[in-house]
Amino acid sequence: MSGSISIWEKLENIDSRILYLLIWIVVLTPMISPIGLPVSISPNTEAYYRTIQNLPPGSMVVLSFDFGLGSLGELYPIAVATMHHLFSRPIKFAIIAIWNQGPLVAKMIIDELNPEVTYGKKYGVDWIFLGWAPGGEVAMRALGQDFWKVFPTDYLYKRPVSEYPIMQNLRSANDVQLLISIETGTPGVDEWVRQWGTYNVPMLVACIGVTAPGVTPYVQSGQVKGMLPGLRAGAEYELLIGRKGLAVASADALSTTHMVFLIFVVIGNIGYFAKKRRGVK
Repeated sequence: MSGSISIWEKLENIDSRILYLLIWIVVLTPMISPIGLPVSISPNTEAYYRTIQNLPPGSMVVLSFDFGLGSLGELYPIAVATMHHLFSRPIKFAIIAIWNQGPLVAKMIIDELNPEVTYGKKYGVDWIFLGWAPGGEVAMRALGQDFWKVFPTDYLYKRPVSEYPIMQNLRSANDVQLLISIETGTPGVDEWVRQWGTYNVPMLVACIGVTAPGVTPYVQSGQVKGMLPGLRAGAEYELLIGRKGLAVASADALSTTHMVFLIFVVIGNIGYFAKKRRGVK
């Protein structure tokens, strides 16, 4: 009995540096190699996934990067997963940005995914990168009326958009079957709904967690078909598309850290009661 109590006492007074090292291990391990621990899939995440998955072949999608570099931690994994999903489908899509840093983020993801090699997608035929449309809500309105006027040339090669086959089928919002906004605030879903609502274009929104309450009314009204609010939803989405990335890794790291804390809480309590019992005797 005394031997076992001695072990609990040692565990109860373990060097804090060992605890910190253990925490680093359980955090870094899933970040390097995501585990994919089970998480429940929310209806909003399911709807976001299904809306893209069920698009008819040849559908035209507009993916708008409405956030800057400051939100990379929460929205970059979602943006990567969304673009991967789009590249994996037999559809066509145009990448735009309403925020001026949006093209920088989009270019990072394009370089990471390497669509021509990874997915066999041809630039200018299956997808195109149009760049930043300055003007906020005014630009959204102008895009609804005429993409060619807002983007006379593309972002990557500065060629006239009229030279690209994909743009022959993208002149206005009437040619768009789905709009996806990855955003942090204004301009964002409010402005998109105001300017594109009359075109009846289905919309998806991925946003940082704190802005989710502002998007929810649009989801409830049916104007937004699905929403990914924050990194947890991003992890759910990555599991649905079968691509474990940064969002799943972050969720895994959080889960494993919680497990370690719970284990040491249990050890601490056992040690406490073991000492108390020995003191009573």
